[in-house]
Amino acid sequence: MIIYALVLSILILFAGMAIDSGLLYVTKAKLSAAVDSATLTGMKNLQSGQSAAAAMATDIFDANYGGSPPTPAVTFPTDSNGNLQVHVTGTVYVHTLFMRYLSQWREVPVSDTAVATRANLIMSIVLDRSGSMCGGTVSCPEGVSGDDGGEALLSAVPTFVGRFDNTLDQVALISFSENSTINFAIGYNFATPITNAVAAMQFAGGTFGTGAGTGALLSSTTGAPLSLADEQNSSATVTPGENVIKVVVYFTDGLMNTIQDKFHCGGTSNNTLTLLNYGGFDSGSDVDIFDPTSATNVFDSDYAGGSGGFKYDAKGDICTNASGGKVTQFVSQQYGNKNFSRANVTAEAQFRAIQTAIAMRTESPVPTYIYTIGLGDSVTTSTQDFLAQLANDPSFSTFISGQPAGEFFYIPDCPSSQCTTEVDTVFETIAAKVLLRLTE
Repeated sequence: MIIYALVLSILILFAGMAIDSGLLYVTKAKLSAAVDSATLTGMKNLQSGQSAAAAMATDIFDANYGGSPPTPAVTFPTDSNGNLQVHVTGTVYVHTLFMRYLSQWREVPVSDTAVATRANLIMSIVLDRSGSMCGGTVSCPEGVSGDDGGEALLSAVPTFVGRFDNTLDQVALISFSENSTINFAIGYNFATPITNAVAAMQFAGGTFGTGAGTGALLSSTTGAPLSLADEQNSSATVTPGENVIKVVVYFTDGLMNTIQDKFHCGGTSNNTLTLLNYGGFDSGSDVDIFDPTSATNVFDSDYAGGSGGFKYDAKGDICTNASGGKVTQFVSQQYGNKNFSRANVTAEAQFRAIQTAIAMRTESPVPTYIYTIGLGDSVTTSTQDFLAQLANDPSFSTFISGQPAGEFFYIPDCPSSQCTTEVDTVFETIAAKVLLRLTE
């Protein structure tokens, strides 16, 4: 009995320690879950401002912790490389059951901390401003029946760019029809200039939506838009050690039908190469020749690739090569020399776009995530497959494992009363996916 009495107190103490330790463990687990969820919430809502992000983080902390939560400390430091962080710490004091008989263990503090580092965004938005994008409040060129895509962009794009941080992120806007334009060069403080640029867009012409492919970008101002987007992203200022994510968002309402090359058009007396865009048709066999700096200047309408050659300037000069012969073919990156025809030009545009997208997704050290949007019933099944291939969408057979997975979105109901709402929804979905990548 004496030995039992002596041992019993020790047994009770150890049993108490086991029970109290379990209580501390459960509290620690609950606190950790609350801190983690608060950190992610604060990070995802940074674009709303630090005060609002801290308030939302605290609300989520309280909801996950349950009854009588402690007040978490939410701060926004930067790391040694200048990357913004969200730092959340929670501390709760646990009143022990058995260990309390030892005064120093009467109340035990349990703490947990979580830190998330926000990647900064480098993004180029590439928008179709071809003639078929008109309709609704956007006037249409004569003889064109539009799909309201331009009107929908006026609603969706300002909200989309507003989801990102105007001081931490860098965004560019590029648009295309028969030529391409850098409407806002990559940089900070982008929201208002991009909103104004979209509001000022004129929707007319064909669809020069391709990339430079395996060739060089021929113009840093009016070159192939996908390659311009890549060049804009690559030119963004990144400090050593800065955590960044690169994204391209590509919007179109049709299949690209225009490409760009340099041609020797000076005959035997002039070795100057002339930069030309050519294509512009979704049907038939003809192509048009465009001045890439002013797409409205069509040198020769309905050129069918005949022996007569084509006019390459406003004076009506025929393009002749160094031997004096009329130029009747272009150099295809996939086939070699090809006659000018709608089918050849469209196939070449797709090939160059796919090669450009692959190069962007395999860049080192920061690859590019590509999101594509196809609008309206002119985006056929084959065009949808092509846009999904550009995005490297995992739900399509063209997905390439090991390369960044993007996503293709199809918006069929344009023109209709649902068009703007559906475009808004797609852009909001992409914004949510990009913001998630910034906080992973």
